[in-house]
Amino acid sequence: MYKPNLFPLRRFLAASKDPTHPGRHSDRGLTLIEGLVAILIVSAVTTAITPMIFLSVATRIQNRRAEQAVQLAHGQIDEVRVLLERGVGNEEDIAQLPYLVEGDLTAREVGPPDSEFNRLLSTNFDCSQSFELGSVSEDQAFRVDVNGDCDTDFFVQTFRTREVTVSRNGVDVPIVFEMGVRVYYRNAEFDNLETEEASLVMTSGEGQQTTRPLATLYTVMSQGDTGISLRSYQCFIDPSQEGCE
Repeated sequence: MYKPNLFPLRRFLAASKDPTHPGRHSDRGLTLIEGLVAILIVSAVTTAITPMIFLSVATRIQNRRAEQAVQLAHGQIDEVRVLLERGVGNEEDIAQLPYLVEGDLTAREVGPPDSEFNRLLSTNFDCSQSFELGSVSEDQAFRVDVNGDCDTDFFVQTFRTREVTVSRNGVDVPIVFEMGVRVYYRNAEFDNLETEEASLVMTSGEGQQTTRPLATLYTVMSQGDTGISLRSYQCFIDPSQEGCE
């Protein structure tokens, strides 16, 4: 009669009762020391990556603000360029141009604003306040709202310098001039502003946004479709020429 070989079964049962056998599962869980080590590891990793997260977020926010500032500056330049292309020939048109800075200062030499102009340009027509650009002096900056919440997002300084004019119907019409635009962030400190553009380096805070403009543009504007435009431009380039006042 056949008798089954029970030796392998007995061997398996004996091994399963051995606490050192690798096949036996432990129900002990984590010890206190293991838990503390895990907490320390998590804390170390969190401490290491948190500053980089803040640095990355702050830098991206700063760069986004700079992009908006550049768009605002280009918008001001384009607005004046369109006005000149249509033709500036009377006092009403001249009032829409940036404020004229007297003297021989170049646009880069004009100082920063020291106060705000109490008018707001907004994408929300309910709170946008229209005004003539020429009424904002070179030492003022008007407020701009770009997201329609009727709160100030940027301050914009605009001006024109070194103007060459011709008399037309008793009005000194500007033919060529230099224009400057500077855009400061809303937290600008008017008592401590500078004219050099802010450096967009990696930062974990406000960086130079409180004292320096996020965008600066300087360009020469002219009316090119008048009979004396060429001569006016030559006088703008070299005022010492004969016949240039």
